[in-house]
Amino acid sequence: MDQNKVGKYIKKLRLKKGLSQSELAKKLSVTNQAISKWENGRGLPDIEMLKQLSNVFEVNVDDLLNGGAKEISKTKRNFIITLVIIILIISVILFFRLIGHNNFEFNSIASDNDSFSIKGVMAYNNEKKSIYISDIIYSASDSMEEEYVVAECILYEKDENSEKKLSQCGDINNHKEFNDEDADTLSNLLKDIEFNIDNYSCSCNRKNCNNLYLRINAVNIDNKIVTYNIPIQVNNNCKN
Repeated sequence: MDQNKVGKYIKKLRLKKGLSQSELAKKLSVTNQAISKWENGRGLPDIEMLKQLSNVFEVNVDDLLNGGAKEISKTKRNFIITLVIIILIISVILFFRLIGHNNFEFNSIASDNDSFSIKGVMAYNNEKKSIYISDIIYSASDSMEEEYVVAECILYEKDENSEKKLSQCGDINNHKEFNDEDADTLSNLLKDIEFNIDNYSCSCNRKNCNNLYLRINAVNIDNKIVTYNIPIQVNNNCKN
């Protein structure tokens, strides 16, 4: 262990924190002479003091003992970068081969609701079908937006006599106590909502698959639940 290297590293960290030797000594409950001794390579902190130094400087004890974090050699760094690039290239090739092999087709998902804009895609082939919905946008003007404290989105498939829940994001039942300070617009509550449903089994038997709808339940600042039911259309035919 190189005491000079350790001392220089302690001094570097102290200056980076904007501390004088006296200020650091006060934080550690040691003398100014002890700090000077360490920084000049004439001694090392004991293990307990190393722990305190690591907390003050927000570094690992190993870094202190090594006189700084170990740097990756240029050769090793170049090797890692090259390896990552090769892995990415292989992943992309395999991805496109998989798509080409499975002959996936894609239909866009949308809604003709006046208050909401929904964007997504349905991907399918003869073996499987998947749904991905990434954007649920509340299109009311800012001046008309009510404030809510929590919201949930549930994707349903319906037929003439029943409905089936496919997926859910968020849960208003998990929020028993509401704080007005946490209130936000519905647009902001929905912006991170997305659905990713793999192996979806479509049960529609009509020319166009319009048997999906999204239900949004939102709790306003008066602790009342407001519900929106939004029909969803899948462009082109839904193939079973």
